[in-house]
Amino acid sequence: MFFSLLYPAKNCILKILIIPNLIKGFFKILSVMHKQNYQDTLALVQTPTRYVGNEINTVKKDLEKVDLTFALVFPDLYEIGTSHFGLQILYSILNEQKNIAAERFFTPAPDMEAYLKEKKIPCLSMESQLELKRFDIIGVSLLYELNFTNILTLLSLSNIPFYADERDDVFPLIIGGGPCAFNPEPLADFFDAFVIGDGEDVVVQMSKKVIAFKKQGDGKKQTLLKLLSKIDGVYVPSFFNVAYDENNIQTLTPIYEDYKKVKRAFLPQLTIQNFPKSPIVPFAKPVHDRLRLEIARGCSRGCRFCQAGMIYRPVRERSLEDLIQITRASLKTTGYSDISLLSLSTGDYSNLSQLMAKLLELGQGNCNAISLPSIRAEKLTPELMEIIKKVRKTGFTIAPEAGSQRLRDIINKNLTEDSIASTVENALNLGWKNIKLYFMMGLPFETLDDIDGICRLSTRLASSYAKGKKKINVSTTSFIPKAHTPFQRCAQMSLEETKEKLQYLKDNLRHRKVNLKWQDPEMSLVEGVWARGDRKLSKLLVSAFEKGCRLDGWTDKFDFSLWQDAFEETGIDPLFYTVRERHEEEALPWDVIDSGVLPQFLKKEFQKAKEKSLTFDCRENDCAGCGVCDFETIQPILNDIAIDPQQVDSAKEGMVKKLPDDAFKKFEMSFSKLGLAKFFGHLELATIVQRAVKRAGLNVKYSQGFNPSMRLSFDNALPVGMESEEERLFIYLEKDLAPKFIVNSLNSTLPEGIVIQGCKPFNKHIKKIATPSHYTIKLTQDCFEKEKIDAFLDLPEFIVEDLSKKGKIRKTDLRKCVEKITIIDLQTIEMVLKKYNERTIRPTEILKQYFKLDEDCIKKVQIRKTKQG
Repeated sequence: MFFSLLYPAKNCILKILIIPNLIKGFFKILSVMHKQNYQDTLALVQTPTRYVGNEINTVKKDLEKVDLTFALVFPDLYEIGTSHFGLQILYSILNEQKNIAAERFFTPAPDMEAYLKEKKIPCLSMESQLELKRFDIIGVSLLYELNFTNILTLLSLSNIPFYADERDDVFPLIIGGGPCAFNPEPLADFFDAFVIGDGEDVVVQMSKKVIAFKKQGDGKKQTLLKLLSKIDGVYVPSFFNVAYDENNIQTLTPIYEDYKKVKRAFLPQLTIQNFPKSPIVPFAKPVHDRLRLEIARGCSRGCRFCQAGMIYRPVRERSLEDLIQITRASLKTTGYSDISLLSLSTGDYSNLSQLMAKLLELGQGNCNAISLPSIRAEKLTPELMEIIKKVRKTGFTIAPEAGSQRLRDIINKNLTEDSIASTVENALNLGWKNIKLYFMMGLPFETLDDIDGICRLSTRLASSYAKGKKKINVSTTSFIPKAHTPFQRCAQMSLEETKEKLQYLKDNLRHRKVNLKWQDPEMSLVEGVWARGDRKLSKLLVSAFEKGCRLDGWTDKFDFSLWQDAFEETGIDPLFYTVRERHEEEALPWDVIDSGVLPQFLKKEFQKAKEKSLTFDCRENDCAGCGVCDFETIQPILNDIAIDPQQVDSAKEGMVKKLPDDAFKKFEMSFSKLGLAKFFGHLELATIVQRAVKRAGLNVKYSQGFNPSMRLSFDNALPVGMESEEERLFIYLEKDLAPKFIVNSLNSTLPEGIVIQGCKPFNKHIKKIATPSHYTIKLTQDCFEKEKIDAFLDLPEFIVEDLSKKGKIRKTDLRKCVEKITIIDLQTIEMVLKKYNERTIRPTEILKQYFKLDEDCIKKVQIRKTKQG
């Protein structure tokens, strides 16, 4: 009797032990399959390095040894997402926690999305290629309304239900954060929670709550969300009941008495602890490919149209000491050559002259340029102007916003036409070649004379200051009312009126030194719908996605006809959300969100706009009464104290020192380029090597001039997708360095797949002899028949024609290029090629011209250039 009772119990115990291990094993096998299929797909897409991962400073943890996995999702292309500094901050903060692993996801381009669908491969993380739905938390950056369909792209590819109430499991928990979260309602049905405000502290608090819940919770999502709602800045949409009145106005009713409003999360001070000193160095071509220094957060100039100026208050500046220390560490860990100063208003930093001077001093031999995107005329002191003359110029933007002084006073721009003119004149005199003027159309109380003012002001500036090759670029966009601003209740200009005013600019802004650019008015309409939308829009987003809307923020991808179809299908009237003015007593979808700025202040500012009355910057004047500061923990932080020169000297320790030209000599290096590194293009590879040299701390020779470049060259430009066991590069380094030290130093800083094999001083007396190149070629199908190869080798010639880079027809005898072909099997051959009239012939030309392989087949070919001798 005893054994008959024990045996079933024993079976149950075995099942409990075995089944989870079987499931885990199944997922491991599935993960390996996904990873291999994913990597095979890279050969078929444009810009494959968007997807390879393994960038410098990425963090890879053993996911089985952490308590929480956190997916950081940026719903746009890799080039945009890797340029967003907020993502780098969260990545660094989360991965500093030993028990948390944060990994990144970006929206795949349309070609990659198509291949992922076809092969049934889910979205995989950049770091470990783990699929998105297996993460505990999915955190989505919400920076731009026209990125919203991209969120559904990522969820769809990952087989994650769109709507929160359709996701029965607790995990993955999907949260959103960023400026668009200040009106979370259009996305509320899709997200479990939102982070409102500064995310640095909140994401760590949320992560700790989730870890504790995983260990001791009751397994119910509602319980977890209740715990998270106790954190300042966390909004849980499901904790509010939604209703619509007879006018279709949304109202929210709290379910819980202690959870009626969500107060924005504040980071009281910007410290060195919450700044990533080893930011990821992206591959491909990121929009901002330089070291980014957030010198301040927040702006108190009080532009009445500007959401960022309201929701990021108060101004918090980083200290000069911290910025110097961060720069030193980050230049060393990244190898960047350029620095960009980030802030809503960079020119307002309290001690900008000294900051610029110290960064230039610190950057000698390490940094080529400091990007100063814009600065007001009144901030251009003689000292600062002298410093700017030494800086390599990138872009310079001035934002008058409106064409007339009347309208600039209405929007509280605090810029006069004379100060705009002085800024343009100074910028052009200091060396900038192109000035960008940014204007908006459709601002409240605007008249046609204000639009004409854009023409008058731009023409005056171009006529007076744009001499020689200098240009004025005028960029205009439609004003879109945003939540938590004094203009949040204003009507948006209609599509028809937008097109009329744009046409007026095209007809009347005609000057040979002025180049007019504009945002597509239809894009502005769609953005306006989402900016002040409510929960009814969730069905619109799904409909637009299903009809094919993707990457709507990209002009070449935006298709307004698809949005029109979605509006019609769902019965959503875009005019309800855009051209309709909200009366003062109307409930707003975002009323549940407390940005810190008092509603009374916003009302007062709108009244002052009507009166054309200015509100001055509280940094230099009395408190404006916006309500953000409590003057205890939350208050403006300005750093106008001069820095001790000794602190700069100590920060410079370990930086590369500038040496005379005769301190260098030329070295020749051999290196291999294998695995995923085969997807690096030639220019990309050059940048990778340059940054590796800087990270290694090697002193390298630069060319002369205002924009010096590293004295580095390559023997051959290898095609994208081809591996090589041995390539050569040449570089000028300190002449006393030992070759072995150079090899070890570089290999410790190069990305996976690139390895320096050897190094020696270059001997100019040894004559270079052209040697044949040996390749191993492997196909995915049987194509290499012995008879066909023999037939080719028996040919006296095989002439093909193509166009040279100069557009001339050139003839090439491919038979004379082929020295030898050895068949290994029906899918693999070895080929030896030699130059033809000094032209390097690649195996793909033979495969295409003689074996008649199509483009897709050639993309899948594995070609490795092998080392001989």
